[in-house]
Amino acid sequence: MWASWVIFEVVRQYDSSLVKIEFSVTDDGKDTFSLSIDRAKLRTVGFKAIDEFLHKLHVYKSIGDFETAEKFFAQYSAVDETMLKVREIVIARRNPRRLELQPNVFLKDEKVIYKGYEVSHSGIVQSYLERWEP
Repeated sequence: MWASWVIFEVVRQYDSSLVKIEFSVTDDGKDTFSLSIDRAKLRTVGFKAIDEFLHKLHVYKSIGDFETAEKFFAQYSAVDETMLKVREIVIARRNPRRLELQPNVFLKDEKVIYKGYEVSHSGIVQSYLERWEP
């Protein structure tokens, strides 16, 4: 994830028109944002940004200059105010995790019986317990 973040930042900082982040407010007063990517520039400008970044990083690695490589990598690892605002919006709008609940199928007196459960943590536990009952 760290490397993915750094690559995103390399591309974003190289050309501000390649990745645009626009903030707005919804009708109900909540902050939101939209992220757009100029796909026409992705294979040209984006690849050039990544190429230059990886070339410099490789040179630092090849000559054993860990300190410079670390500073170079760290400058792209930093999180700026724009991305902190994006993070706050994402966390504020986060949905609760989905519960994965499996029903059970039993064979009783040569009849197949389907049993569903309440979508809750207790339903998950009950489903699991009944699945392994003798």
